Amino acid sequence: MMRTTLALLGMFLAQTTAAQANEKDRFEVGEEVKNFTLKVVNTDEAGEPYVSVERYYGAEAKEPKKAILLSFFATYCEPCKREMPYLGALYNLYKDKGLMILSISIDKEADQIEFIKNLAKQSNVSFPVLSDRFNIVAKRFYISKLPCVYLVTGEGKVAFVNVGYNDDISRALLENIRKSIGEPTTDPVPDVLAKYMSGHPGEATTDAKTEPAPAGAEAAAAAKSAEAAAAEPAAPDTKAKGKAKGKDKGKAKGKGKKKGK
Repeated sequence: MMRTTLALLGMFLAQTTAAQANEKDRFEVGEEVKNFTLKVVNTDEAGEPYVSVERYYGAEAKEPKKAILLSFFATYCEPCKREMPYLGALYNLYKDKGLMILSISIDKEADQIEFIKNLAKQSNVSFPVLSDRFNIVAKRFYISKLPCVYLVTGEGKVAFVNVGYNDDISRALLENIRKSIGEPTTDPVPDVLAKYMSGHPGEATTDAKTEPAPAGAEAAAAAKSAEAAAAEPAAPDTKAKGKAKGKDKGKAKGKGKKKGK
């Protein structure tokens, strides 16, 4: 009887934990973020084909930063499009003071990814814009609404998180970036940022159209398969070649018969 009761209690606790995990819609401040590597969309500006986020934080970071801003977005999210030029201005202003920015697109189609590339160029973005076309990273970061930004410390922990984009949030983001890189928070807002920080009243969000992401080896296989398919040259038209060979043989036979006659 005792064993049965304990077993039932264990099942109940496991189900409760799973339900709580499913209800989670973001990392909380102080939580450690997960590592990931994604393909770069704007390689001309960023200068590299892939980026691993752990390059910028932790004891073994190759390019340690004081603050890393992760911004999740999609082409169907209008607030995201308004946010991108602001992020570009933030990066240009504070990149030499310890700030790194990575924008992560959850779009899946090739034409959407091409649109992102053009949008980044128009927005004067020089930081890496990444493609999470299988939504693997978005699921790990509990993305349900867009835009969603995480400000991460040099130790890899969340310092600030926000969903949506408006004037109040753009100011809060600036303040938290300044705190993270050791800049005074009371300084006036630079003109280069101020022009992007007006005309966006109220909270603006868009539902993230994500799909269940494959896990582990399945995810890696899906990514490799997609990249291999994109890089693989078109197969030769064997039917056409076969027809051509048949015609050539037919002509050769015809010539042989005429010579025999």
